[in-house]
Amino acid sequence: MSEKKPRRRRWWILGPVLVLLAPIVLYAPFLVWEYTRPQPDPVPGSGQVSTAAAPWVVVIGNPKSYADSPSNKLCVGTLVAPKAVVTAAHCLGSEPADLTVTIGRDDLRGNTGRVVRVAATWRDPAYAKGIAEESFLGGMVGQVRLASADIGLITLADPVDTPALPLADGPAAGSAATVYGWRMSPEDQPLLWQAPTTVATDAECVRRAADSVRFIPPRWHGVSYEQAAYLCVGADRAIRLRATDSGSPVVVGGKLAGVASWSGSADPAAPDYYTRVTHYQGQLRTLIDAIR
Repeated sequence: MSEKKPRRRRWWILGPVLVLLAPIVLYAPFLVWEYTRPQPDPVPGSGQVSTAAAPWVVVIGNPKSYADSPSNKLCVGTLVAPKAVVTAAHCLGSEPADLTVTIGRDDLRGNTGRVVRVAATWRDPAYAKGIAEESFLGGMVGQVRLASADIGLITLADPVDTPALPLADGPAAGSAATVYGWRMSPEDQPLLWQAPTTVATDAECVRRAADSVRFIPPRWHGVSYEQAAYLCVGADRAIRLRATDSGSPVVVGGKLAGVASWSGSADPAAPDYYTRVTHYQGQLRTLIDAIR
């Protein structure tokens, strides 16, 4: 009778398994938070607003990928010229032919307003370069510095006669501001909503961004907060922008000061962060002037 050989324990397999599971363990809570986080109590003075009062706020849609969402909503943008819409760069990964811009629709469950085709899109080259330099594994378990320059421009196929919003030259810390979006209502209804807020100081934005990520081993977006590239609002009382409100405008003095880029914390009292339009104004103006 032959002697039974002892079974070799395959501990070697645990290494690859742990490497694969690490990103899920680290980032799954953030995916859940992003799509389920509650809205804080409404900021005093906030409420539903009509596109008649804010005609330049538009919906960026992707009927192919977001067929089940109201108005196929992917992001939000701001009309800054008859054929130009400013939004976040991370909203523009799709082919232009797959995107639409809807103007004048207060309730995304309806079909009012005008839907315009997209002829071309532009993303700041620095944003695309930053994304390309981050490998999947390095981004999950190594040193992460997510790309700044989260600014993009849409060229519409046809001009519209809707009033546009000029680009801001500031704003200064402490300036009164207003945020707009379609997922800001406490009940998460797809209604255009506005909320008053205040531009925070850079020091406060940096502190709140760093505070929000101390418990995460890799460097998260907030750690890389760049004062030139970003601004934050509502550091004392947040206006929570949910998923698909990326690109939403923050308006100061009747001008576009920032577009919603990222949120640094699951804390409902933490601020949201906006790409600082002033920093990219020269590039944007050159592009807008060239659109015919």
